[in-house]
Amino acid sequence: MNKFIVVTLAASLFACNKDAGTAATTSSSAPAASAAAAPKEKSVDLAPLPLKLTVPSDESAMTMDMSMGDNKSVSMSFEAVNAGINVSQPIEKSFAEVKKDNKNDKILFPFKRWVKEGADTAVEEFSNDGKTGYLALSWKTVGGKSYLCKSNGLSGLKSADDADKVLKVCDTLAAK
Repeated sequence: MNKFIVVTLAASLFACNKDAGTAATTSSSAPAASAAAAPKEKSVDLAPLPLKLTVPSDESAMTMDMSMGDNKSVSMSFEAVNAGINVSQPIEKSFAEVKKDNKNDKILFPFKRWVKEGADTAVEEFSNDGKTGYLALSWKTVGGKSYLCKSNGLSGLKSADDADKVLKVCDTLAAK
């Protein structure tokens, strides 16, 4: 009878773990399963825009409607880089126009150079009062409409790496 239980247990373990090379492999599958069950991301509603962003589940994201008249705009706090993200329906007709406006800024974020520049994303380095900052810009089309997702904050971002973190969040922009 004991041999029957041992054989049944061994067969069950083999069936549950087809890669049953070691006992350590079998015992480590339980924590992996519980970790996989825990949500790693959460969705943030960008009302009044018909959009959402996805952020890490441990991120405390707060949104604020910054709309003025017909110009819809929503800002979201983003604690991972101690900054914020703004998503808006841009007045400009193209991303090239947005970049041109940023490049011509001599007052708020005096343009220094493009650290990264692509067809629909860019990271700008600016210098103001001897301090260097970075802005992240991302042009997204969702549901046939164009939106500008960018970092916000009067000091800009502290590093180009922080700008990349903002761009990763902007990449999750989607319809509700």
